[in-house]
Amino acid sequence: MSNCPVCLSEASEVFSTACDRVRGRFEERWTILRCRTCGFGWTDPPLKEEEIAACYPAGYLGDTLKIMSEFRLGNLQRTRSWRRETEKVRLVERFTTGGSLLDVGCGDGKFLMALDGQRWKKTGVEFNREVVQLVNSTFPDLQLIRGDLFSEELQESSFDVITFWHVFEHLPGSRRVLERARRLLRPEGWIFISLPNLESWQARLFRHNWYAFDDVPRHLYHFSPNSLELLLQEVGLRLITHRFFSRMVNMHCLKHSLIHWSEEQFASRIPYYFLKPLLLGFPLIERMTGRYGMLTSIGQKPYR
Repeated sequence: MSNCPVCLSEASEVFSTACDRVRGRFEERWTILRCRTCGFGWTDPPLKEEEIAACYPAGYLGDTLKIMSEFRLGNLQRTRSWRRETEKVRLVERFTTGGSLLDVGCGDGKFLMALDGQRWKKTGVEFNREVVQLVNSTFPDLQLIRGDLFSEELQESSFDVITFWHVFEHLPGSRRVLERARRLLRPEGWIFISLPNLESWQARLFRHNWYAFDDVPRHLYHFSPNSLELLLQEVGLRLITHRFFSRMVNMHCLKHSLIHWSEEQFASRIPYYFLKPLLLGFPLIERMTGRYGMLTSIGQKPYR
């Protein structure tokens, strides 16, 4: 076992194993290692940077053309998918109400679409060339850049907000990514990082059936609140708060984790339907203990 990439502790353990459910590759197994000191986790063996893009199947981001059409018709705005985006907007605007915002790994740009164009200058980075071209040609008020956070098109000290909505755990070199984000932020700029919480009750209860592990090996890293706070501090960003967010995404993860467990143990979803009512009270336990399935950490770049 290797040293923890965050705190360098040698006290690591095997937390679980996982398979690539997204691509249906159940025969391949990856090990999830966890640091007993800071709670940081990592997938072993890790993907090499040149292997990462090939691990994203066609259609991973969904049908972008359909989404664009549904938005124009006003149908998208009546869906649960859209409510997830407006939920993010409300969270961001509790801390700051406008400015220049960069969404990292923005996908089809739904979150950027949900922002008020009168208050926000909206930029996104996305590696999928076709998606970037389609969104840019459809929505001229959005600026999508093909590439990643290290694109030369992104100017330092030019953003008031940078968001990572379930993207940060996919990116190699977490410390390097946060250092770049700090340089891109203006003084007193905000950073929002939303991802699965390895210290959650969901992770410990479901282990290899935890829905957040479905995206292994694309999830290169697995964060606890403590390990993420350590990384933020190391690069000169100040943690403001950890939030139980999003409830909607949290419940989705909890639901599918229980389905995975039910299918594995009984080769049927019937036990899931019997146990489903218990899911309603589970988030209350998560909130009371602070060990919620979905973690959103909010930080700020100091003025000096």
